[in-house]
Amino acid sequence: MAVLISILMVPLLASAAELSKVEKDTIFIGPLKVQPSVIEMSEKKERLAELKRVFNSLETQFISALNATRVFQLVERTRKADIELEQGFAAVAVDPNDKNAAQAGKMAGAKFAFLPQIDGFEDKSDITEHQAIGRASLSRKLFLSATVQIVDTTTGKIFPDSPSIQLTKTEEVENAKIGQVSGSDEVIVALAKEMAKKLSQDIVAVLRPAKVLTVTGRQVMFNRGSEAGFNKGDLVEIYAVQNVKDEDTGETFRNEVPVGQAVISRIDKNQSYANINGDDMGITKGCVVRFLKTAASRAAEGEPAPDTTKPDFEKKSGDGDSPGSSEKPLKWK
Repeated sequence: MAVLISILMVPLLASAAELSKVEKDTIFIGPLKVQPSVIEMSEKKERLAELKRVFNSLETQFISALNATRVFQLVERTRKADIELEQGFAAVAVDPNDKNAAQAGKMAGAKFAFLPQIDGFEDKSDITEHQAIGRASLSRKLFLSATVQIVDTTTGKIFPDSPSIQLTKTEEVENAKIGQVSGSDEVIVALAKEMAKKLSQDIVAVLRPAKVLTVTGRQVMFNRGSEAGFNKGDLVEIYAVQNVKDEDTGETFRNEVPVGQAVISRIDKNQSYANINGDDMGITKGCVVRFLKTAASRAAEGEPAPDTTKPDFEKKSGDGDSPGSSEKPLKWK
């Protein structure tokens, strides 16, 4: 019996070993900063307390949101000085066993540094008093703008597509006693949480875009779900990818060629299934998947709603094999 258990455990141990080999880029999150002009404006409008609250919430929510993506390995570096020190690690000593990280002593380095900053904040409230009944109502509107610079710590290069998000939230308070009506802390936390999630989604889209895992008939499965911002009914564009090197500068560019579109039919937090919508010009494992349109926007534009209840696994007679189809995938020259 012990021998049998040992034999059965071998595949499980092998799978665990394979999972442990999956490489995740190590990242460093710099301290959240606020532009001086935003602080000055908040102080002028007596909204420093609200700015501080959204700052504290966003700082913690951003780390949690990045962890939830399961894409990166975070390095705690709260007492270090942003990107300059990270580059200093790279200059002092590089771990020969880690091609993506710098090392000083026993401290692991990070391939990327994320430097978040609040560059816009506003909290407006209008109070209406109803003296006849001794009640008041409040209409509140909050605006938050934030960016994240993505820096390659080994080169100091800032990615040109760094995320920049602007969000607005509103709050209505009715039937409060005059003199006791005020906005809630809940809406500030909700605003910070949504901002953190959207920034994280954009970062993942820049550094680790969704990829096709498998194609079965006309169904495509890819490795991102609702946590990455995808939703059932969304239209996605699928690209074949090729890295092209510039012989003059030595710089490597990413060439993306659209090979088809698909509509998400099933989804969970971490993965999505989509039905190919239209021509398949070479959708294969490893292709990049990018969001194109929501179901609502497609309906507003008058696009016919595709059948998302079940995938079409059968090839239609007379379809043939179009150049670049799954049966004849694109070949780079």
